[in-house]
Amino acid sequence: MAVSGLACAAGIRTLFSGLGFEVPPGDWLALTGPNGTGKTTLLRAVAGLVRPIAGEVRWNGAPRRVSSPEWHAACLFQGHAAGWKDNLAAGENLRLQRELDGADRAPPPAELLAWVGLARQAKLPFGRLSAGQRRRVSLARLAASQRPLWLLDEPATALDTAGQTLFGELLDAHLARGGIAIVATHQRLPVSSAPIELSLGDYAGA
Repeated sequence: MAVSGLACAAGIRTLFSGLGFEVPPGDWLALTGPNGTGKTTLLRAVAGLVRPIAGEVRWNGAPRRVSSPEWHAACLFQGHAAGWKDNLAAGENLRLQRELDGADRAPPPAELLAWVGLARQAKLPFGRLSAGQRRRVSLARLAASQRPLWLLDEPATALDTAGQTLFGELLDAHLARGGIAIVATHQRLPVSSAPIELSLGDYAGA
């Protein structure tokens, strides 16, 4: 995938402009920069959830069309907010999300949750899980994903060392399959392959 001439704003303030990069299959981009420089906005703009004020996102060599079924099938966006329902069990939340993600060939939710260390919490309401456990449910979602492009906003926040290691294994496996990832992060992640690095601080208000 590739981005060229991208500019985004928050209200009347330009967050960044003239932004361009390319991430080939099997690679990932580490998106860094101070708070307020637009990391989350950039991820949402690539996903098609906010409209940039300038620029273009290309997928498979063609301009990305937000309404395209091909794009919806290709892109997984996981933001700060988990997007889970507090009153539903962790396993039920994951089952519903797998259906939305089109991950029907993935292992069952109980198996995915056991892999991320939440076997005993599978039937607990999501609202009763700790911050780290909630992040592990999000890891289970990634483990089920069959989409080639991951857009992840601070995916290791609240994870302990073991949880960060699990995330690194998931991203390594995704890249080994030819997947692509753009990851906004404030910390170094335990991923085998070196990232393409981009600091939005270099483009802030440009």
